[in-house]
This record gives sequence, C-alpha cells and structure tokens, in this order.
Amino acid sequence: MRIKVIWSFLSLMALGTGGLLTGCDSDAKIAKSSAGESCTKTSDCNDNLKCIDGTCYKSAASAGGSANNGDGGDGPGVIGLPEPVLGGEGESCARRADCEDGLACLSQRCQKDADTGMGGEGNTPGPALGRIGETCGLTSDCEAGLACLPSNGIVPAPVDTLAIGSNSVGVCTPVNNGLAPTGNVCGAECKTAADCCELPVAVHAPYAVATPYGTGANSCTQLAALLEDVKCASTTDATDLARCFAQAAYCDCGAKTWACNEAGRCEYTAACVANTVGPVPGGCPTYTRTQTGEAAAVTCNKAKKCAPEPTTGCEADSDCDATVAVAGSDVADVCSEGKCVCDTDTGSCYRGCSEDLDCPVHFACDTKASLCRKVNECETSSFCVTAYNDINSKCIGGMCQSSCNNDLDCNGGQLTASTQTRVCNADHVCEMVGCESDDQCSAVGGVRTFCTKAPEPMAVGGVISAVTD
Repeated sequence: MRIKVIWSFLSLMALGTGGLLTGCDSDAKIAKSSAGESCTKTSDCNDNLKCIDGTCYKSAASAGGSANNGDGGDGPGVIGLPEPVLGGEGESCARRADCEDGLACLSQRCQKDADTGMGGEGNTPGPALGRIGETCGLTSDCEAGLACLPSNGIVPAPVDTLAIGSNSVGVCTPVNNGLAPTGNVCGAECKTAADCCELPVAVHAPYAVATPYGTGANSCTQLAALLEDVKCASTTDATDLARCFAQAAYCDCGAKTWACNEAGRCEYTAACVANTVGPVPGGCPTYTRTQTGEAAAVTCNKAKKCAPEPTTGCEADSDCDATVAVAGSDVADVCSEGKCVCDTDTGSCYRGCSEDLDCPVHFACDTKASLCRKVNECETSSFCVTAYNDINSKCIGGMCQSSCNNDLDCNGGQLTASTQTRVCNADHVCEMVGCESDDQCSAVGGVRTFCTKAPEPMAVGGVISAVTD
C-alpha cells in the first residue's frame, strides 16, 4: 500500500515538471509579425524588420544595402514605406494637409473649397495650411495670422468656449481684427460753437416743476409759439422771463453766444448784465445741451461775463475767497472761507484735503499743501492682476495696462467687444480702438454726443480738487 502511494506521488511530480517545462518553452515560440503586418514596437517584428507607423518594414541593411539610408542619414533605411494616403471628399481629416489637393478640412471632413487656388508656381509646394474656419490640430496647421483655437461651431471661435470640437480638434481662427486705434473718444457735447445752440432737455419741463429755468417747450418752434404774444423786453412774468432767456440763449444764437472749448464743452460767452442772477434776460444759463444733474446758479460778473469774477491768480490761501472759482469745476462753484487752498505753482484755487480719503482714486493728499496730487496707479504687476482680475495686466509706467500678443488677448478671446473693442498695439499693450465718426457715439440724456480727440492723461503730481473734506 505504501509503495503505491509513493509511486502516485512521483507520477504527479513528473507531470507537473513536464507542464512547467512545456509552458516555458512555449514562451519562446510566440509568433512575430512579418513584413507588412501590424506592430506596436520593433520587438514585435521578425529579425531585420522595423516597426514604423504600426507596420513592420524591411530595413535597407537586411536587404543587403548600406547601413545608412539613401539620404545619407544616420539611421537605417526602410524599404517599402508607403506614400501617405490623403483623404478624398467626405473622408475624415484633422487638418488640410490630410486631404487631397483641392479639398479643405472643414468640420473634420475633406470637402470642396470654392476658394482653393492653384497654389504658387514653384515646383515643390509646401504643406497645405488651413484657412479661416478649417479644422486643425495645431496652430502650425493654419495659414499665417491664424491660430488653432477650440470651437463650438462659432467662427471665429471664442477662446473660452467649453464645448470644444470632437477629439479636441480646433478651428483656424484670426487672431487680429485688422483695426487700428483712432485716438478718439465719444462724449463731447460740441465740436463747434454752433453745436451749443440747442434747447437742453432739462429746460423742457414746465416752469412750475423746474424753477427758475423750465419753459414747458420741447423745441424752439414750440417755444416761439408760446412767446408769440409776449414782449420779452417788458414782461415781468417769471415763466415768460425764463422762456425769453431760453429763446435768446438756445434758439436765436448769435456768433458770440457760445464757444466750444478744447475739452468739447459748451461755454456761454454772450454779454450779460452785471450782477444779474439766473436764466432771465441779461442773465446766465443754468444748462448746456448735454449737462445733467444739479443746475448751476450763475451770476453775471462785473466784466459782464457769465463766470466768477476774474482774478490774476492766487498767492496764498487767503486769496481763495467767495469771488474766486474752484479750479477744474464742471459747474459754477466758487470758493468760500476755508474751503479752498492755493496752488502757488499755477495760481489756481482748489478744494483742499486733509487725508487721502478726501481725494479721487489714484490721487493722494499732499498734507503739507492740502492738495490732491496725481500718483502712480501701481508699483507692481501683481497689484494690477488682482485689481483688474486680469492675468495679462502689468504695471507699465506706473499704470496698469493689459499686455498682449494679439487682439484676442484684449477682448476676452473675441476679436471685438462692441464699443469696448481694443487692439494690441505695437508696444504689445491693449489699446481702445476709439471712434471714427459721431454716429458711433451714444446719447447722453437723449442728446447725441460727438467723437473728438482723446484728452491727454494727467501727469503724476498734477492737482485736482478734493471730493470732500
């Protein structure tokens, strides 16, 4: 019995050993690919074959040729490497170079392109590059001036789109809009003095609602009808007096009634009666054609001008009294005791400050002189990035500016951004395109504005009145 058990055990061991030997031996007999068969690496191919583009090919050395390729390169040559197969009409593609001559790669399909030319006259044409709207994998697949950007079916394709093309294939998209900065801005209320001769919207209201300047007329024609039986030289009625002044100032303007200053603002230059207050015959207007907000009460000065009394310039704060206008004020605003300080450099009176909070943004209070002075907007680019939430923002010359390589960088991935369209200028800084004509300018209070030259920015150290004190 014991002998049988021993023999059985030995028989099992023999079978197991034979199986292991057979398994190891079979590993050495794995079939390798022959010429023309598929592979993922050269070791998948039979001896003297190489795996190129997923197929086993004979090398030049195996065919008895030189160890170098026919072009004198360092690597072994390959026999039988086929010419690339180009896509016919309707076949898949990733770029124009994948398609037959005369076909464009549109939406990842080779299609006829009506604009495809015959190419250059050279004997050796370069690779076919994609045009606007054609499919691409890299920017190098596109013609000069185009970039390969993700697409959601919109051409030009926005950079920030989430719905990119299948297989992350993009579209050849222009990177520059071809526009040039004009240096102009909208917002001026006049270009010439004649532009100022217009009945302001503010005085359309009835006198009872808008005392002392309301007329109850929406046009000069309607105003003339209301004054048909009124003698402006002798009337004492308050409503008629306001209407008579409006007709003379805004409708029957003379050559010396208005002037348009360099900032594109209307200035009333007609002679007035000294010490006359408000919009009555011989007085001063409270509104210009686009002026909005609180009306300004203007008194005719001793020189018979609608302006504060002229001065020769201040030399000390005590010179900034109630007879002196606040420098740079858009409306008639005069100084009062303790309200203004003298900027001895210019001889002008400004509203004074005691701390930075009294000054507009990007101005600081010069506590020694009590004047708000222009300061640099930034010291570092990191400030600009966080302040404007723009990774391309850099501190250039003390100002935060958006750096760029092309116009797409300036408009959030778009070529244009309506009236806020910017372009990448020669200094690689984003710059507003600006307006070319008055038709591009929006209205202010229902009144059209003009396109004029942009004002020069104030230099560092320049003075402005405090907002509050």
